[in-house]
Amino acid sequence: MGDLMKKFGIVLLLILLVGFGAGCISDSGSSNTGSSTQTTSPGQEYVVVNGTRIYLNDIHFYMYGMKTCPHCHRMREEIPKAYGNDSLTYYELVGNEENTKLFQQVYQLTGIQGVPAIAITYNGTIYAIIEGEFNVTATPKILATAMQNNGTFLVVGGKVYLLPWDKDDARETLNRLHEIFVEHRMPSWNANSTSG
Repeated sequence: MGDLMKKFGIVLLLILLVGFGAGCISDSGSSNTGSSTQTTSPGQEYVVVNGTRIYLNDIHFYMYGMKTCPHCHRMREEIPKAYGNDSLTYYELVGNEENTKLFQQVYQLTGIQGVPAIAITYNGTIYAIIEGEFNVTATPKILATAMQNNGTFLVVGGKVYLLPWDKDDARETLNRLHEIFVEHRMPSWNANSTSG
């Protein structure tokens, strides 16, 4: 399993980390990623990444951030520029107690402590949760790679982890993260689990 995680980390790093930066906890930078085929069909733009068709209108980002964070500000500009004005749901932490409590749950589940903290969804399913700034044009590659590996990527502290969909504990964590990011509510905790 360790070698498998290392492989995923190396593959994803080679593909994407050129465009990753950090959040407000450390320095950042961004640059370009590799190319993919982009096509326009009637009303639907899509890209093809390694044989997987990704429809751009089905991508949505959920972000916890702070108005004082330059990385958050940049992501709030870059995501709508690349994917449209309705592609981002933003949750402000400064002066918002509810969002702060939800972000504390993100930390409990993932270890993410910096902002921006971004969940990337495709058709409502979370395929990646990223701590920090990243090159948003890499999103279709992130999605296709996650799909091909049957899991959701977690990028925290500069490391990439795969939460496999066929593992019950990973599935439970992803369900809770879906509640926090997509449904914007406290996660439900079953009687057999601990809330930390």
